Amino acid sequence: MLFEVGGYLDAVTDAYENIRWIILYSNYSPCNEAHHCCVSKIYNFLLKYPEIRLCIYFSQLYHTEDGFPTAVWNREALRSLSSLWPRVILQRLPGGMWHYLLCNFVYGIPGSTLYHLASPSRTLAEQQN
Repeated sequence: MLFEVGGYLDAVTDAYENIRWIILYSNYSPCNEAHHCCVSKIYNFLLKYPEIRLCIYFSQLYHTEDGFPTAVWNREALRSLSSLWPRVILQRLPGGMWHYLLCNFVYGIPGSTLYHLASPSRTLAEQQN
């Protein structure tokens, strides 16, 4: 939705021609699955605006585990997008940053929920990444 031709980021970059950095915070990494094609849309956006740099912070990888039929496709799309570094930065959010974002930018999250976000498996996965 953000990177659609004529979408939100197109409108913003057309209205404000001096934009050089876009920083996005997302629950999931972008994918390139048939119904979304986010990585392809990001590429097209970056081709249209070569002066813009993009940083995407995400809390978890989307369908990259071997159990998903699209895992290989999504991993390759992320590798391809990250090969545009330093123009494109893909970064997993550390647990503390995710907690901060939820507390300060998301409406309606019960306080007790926030203390259960950093599961042992998530902490281990962050260390491995």
